[in-house]
Amino acid sequence: MLHWFRQRTPSRTSEDRPVPPRPGLLRIHSAEQLLAAEHRQVLQRQIQGQLSLPVDHQTEYVDNALHRYAAFVQLLPASEVHHHAGLGGLLDHTMEVTLKALQLRRGYVLPPDAEPERIAHEADTWSYATFTAALIHDLGKPVVDQEVRLYNAEGRLLGPWEPWHGAMTERTGAAWYSTRYRQHRRHKFHEPVALLVAHWVIPAEGLAWIARLPNLFAHWLPAIQGDLENAGPLGQIVLQADRESVARNLGGQSPERLPTPRKPLHEKLMTALRYLLSEQVLPLNGNGAAGWLVGDELWLVSKRTADSLRTQLRDEGHTDIPASNDRIFDTLQEHGLLMANGNRAIWTATVSGDGWSHKLTLIRIDATRVWPEPDARPAPFEGEIIPLDEPVQTPPEPTQTHEPTPAEDEAASADVAATADEETTDSEGASSLLLPPGTDLPKAEMAATNPGSANGAEEGADEEADLELPADNGDAFLQWLRCGITDGEIAVNTPDARVHVVDDGVLLVSPGIFRDFGQATQRNWSNTQKRFLKQRHHRKNPADGTNIHHFIAERDRRSGYVKGVLIPDIELIFGAWRPRPNRYLRPASTA
Repeated sequence: MLHWFRQRTPSRTSEDRPVPPRPGLLRIHSAEQLLAAEHRQVLQRQIQGQLSLPVDHQTEYVDNALHRYAAFVQLLPASEVHHHAGLGGLLDHTMEVTLKALQLRRGYVLPPDAEPERIAHEADTWSYATFTAALIHDLGKPVVDQEVRLYNAEGRLLGPWEPWHGAMTERTGAAWYSTRYRQHRRHKFHEPVALLVAHWVIPAEGLAWIARLPNLFAHWLPAIQGDLENAGPLGQIVLQADRESVARNLGGQSPERLPTPRKPLHEKLMTALRYLLSEQVLPLNGNGAAGWLVGDELWLVSKRTADSLRTQLRDEGHTDIPASNDRIFDTLQEHGLLMANGNRAIWTATVSGDGWSHKLTLIRIDATRVWPEPDARPAPFEGEIIPLDEPVQTPPEPTQTHEPTPAEDEAASADVAATADEETTDSEGASSLLLPPGTDLPKAEMAATNPGSANGAEEGADEEADLELPADNGDAFLQWLRCGITDGEIAVNTPDARVHVVDDGVLLVSPGIFRDFGQATQRNWSNTQKRFLKQRHHRKNPADGTNIHHFIAERDRRSGYVKGVLIPDIELIFGAWRPRPNRYLRPASTA
């Protein structure tokens, strides 16, 4: 049950580690015992030093909150397969984030735009608000993400821990506990829940201190719930501190280049894969999914998986991730993590479900490498996967000798806009496109490292070469788009996707999706864009009369802008399949 707890913890004496009456049980410790570890003592002293409150205030507002937090989370992990996944991971991560947030707070003038007298008068209150926001930012995780059971001293089950009634130490007779992660938990659900249990950690006097400043309180509430848009500087501080703690734990590079332990690439890739599967960024077992679980084997769409792994690891701060998908597959194969197809990593197989069948290029992984515990696995795929005997070769990485300059982008957009009967008037130019979170590489780097984008057909080039496309570029693009989505080669609703389902239809990120078509088919992408828009499948933006619609992408407390062409008829693109709208996208109020 606790097999994933691999993080090293400080050594303890035999008195601190009594033998549990049943295998897998953890001792319920007092806050003093939990905070007695040397590294936590150092963190606690540094936190106290950053706040510099009088001794009586420090005891009442700071030490009290830290002790109550430690008693509440005990030695629970911060995540199942991602950062701080070991015993005590949640407590360590939170103390790291709290210290870093207080250090960052010193670089902010708070409250913003206030007169000097007010800034000086409210300084300690804003610092305490920063301390508490960081302290409880993940407090909802043990409440909704984990199932904790309590046992008495003899190992008899007392029942589930109910966090609503307080810490485990409050349960009469409880001496031991066990924990496991809930299956099918909701992504980010822990963020709004933190507010409901905050009173078990923050003393009433501390809450009252923050609430006395209405403007501060208005920022503090959304900050502890992950609402970055309304959290102001508090949200920015907690977000940056959280990212740095995660990056250091996963061996990534924090913005300040703090020293971090080096982790082998194959371990980084597998950690990221488990996370993407657990958060359903790579969905399983459906038509258009990223993978399928059959028996003890997990089959994953090769290019979609590699692109998602690269995006996730770069988001975590890793700087040594290969741009080549071949290198990623070779690394996994060298360490025995992929089931080889002869001397190759890629398989060609037919995936068939209820009323659908696709020929795909896949990688094949032993499911025990992803889910060591059988009961932690998702339900198996009810269809079948049939490997094909035809030779499978990994296509060479495409080379890009020229990336259109911003001037060329603008000229192409202007050329489209000048044709009145084609109804294209993107006055800002397609080159101003900002990609969704996870694809924030500079355009030149995107072109050099991944010319086909997340939706190109690097591994599927052999199928595309055999695909007979109409002569008209507009018709050819539509057929290529439909086939790519059906075969799983074109991602939908992922952070690096060019295709997103929204409430009003299908958003095609432009000009990126047309460039992908050009890379895959060697056709002129600018002409393709014009020919497709001439078919008038799209809806014009009523706000400015152009063809481009603007959306705000918000995920993991980050936000950005996405622009694209909106197709109201979902069936035109997806046929009978009706994927759910991307919940991370919403229409921008202003262009």
